[in-house]
Amino acid sequence: RYALTAIKNVGEGAMEALIKERTENGPYKSISEFASRIDGSVVNKRLMENLVRAGGFDCLTQNRAQLFESVEKIMRHANAAAAERSSDQVSLFGGPSAESEPDIALADRLDWPAMERLKEEFDAIGFYLSAHPLDAYGASLERLGVGRSDQIVATVKAKGNSARINIAGIVVGSRIRTSSRGNRYAFVQLTDQAGVTEVTVFSEVLAVSRELLEAGQSVLVKADAKIEDEGIRLTVSRIEALDKSVSGTAAGLKIYLRDKDPIPHICEMISKEKPGRGKIKLVVDTDNEEVELALGKTYSISPNFRAAIKSLPGIVDARDI
Repeated sequence: RYALTAIKNVGEGAMEALIKERTENGPYKSISEFASRIDGSVVNKRLMENLVRAGGFDCLTQNRAQLFESVEKIMRHANAAAAERSSDQVSLFGGPSAESEPDIALADRLDWPAMERLKEEFDAIGFYLSAHPLDAYGASLERLGVGRSDQIVATVKAKGNSARINIAGIVVGSRIRTSSRGNRYAFVQLTDQAGVTEVTVFSEVLAVSRELLEAGQSVLVKADAKIEDEGIRLTVSRIEALDKSVSGTAAGLKIYLRDKDPIPHICEMISKEKPGRGKIKLVVDTDNEEVELALGKTYSISPNFRAAIKSLPGIVDARDI
């Protein structure tokens, strides 16, 4: 659960108006009915877009990308319906029964791939709410000796208040500074499933890893950790792309499907992969029961292959095993 008014560009007045309407006249049954009942002077385009990106309309439609691209059309419908109400006229947008209102023709497009969906959610809320991009790496992080950020202090204390550790995360921000000697260094914020961690990157590492410090990059960091009076200091000794790090450790890939439609595309992509040690398993949800199928051969599962699988229409998720 997350407060609606805490979503970026979503105001308290607008949310109070939506909740008041819902309380007085019942739950919203569809996007079209929602648009016919809201006050277009209170709810604007930017607010609607961020509600969509945050998942605020998932109970009405699961396809966030389709809804996002239809926001202008939804707002036109809402403004027209509001004008009809204020003029006390009955038309296609109004009338005694909401059941008679025509559905808004939403944009014909596929939903965002899982990683893009999470990025949009992060941009609207400020953190990953429904899932985290690192979830997809599963057991590969364990094999790399990566622990969650909330375990760092305990791990370092157990080793005598200083240790070299591995940290995996998504870059969410960085601040570059220049020392009195003219050397550049950076404070970089990484997020994992437990929260945000800040690490310090000095000039030598910064010079060779600058491109990996852009927001949204998935990275593996080797850092020297030291407990100090004010907390813990993490000084980076090496940074590399997380996909590159896990490519040699993944035991396989588990692919979750909505239905059988993506299977021909998966087969075509698999046929181009080299033989290797990675197992591939398909998981299909049928009548609320998951069916898992393991392919007979094993493959070399490259980062590009993993990313391409995730981007296929009909793929719910793809995780390392």
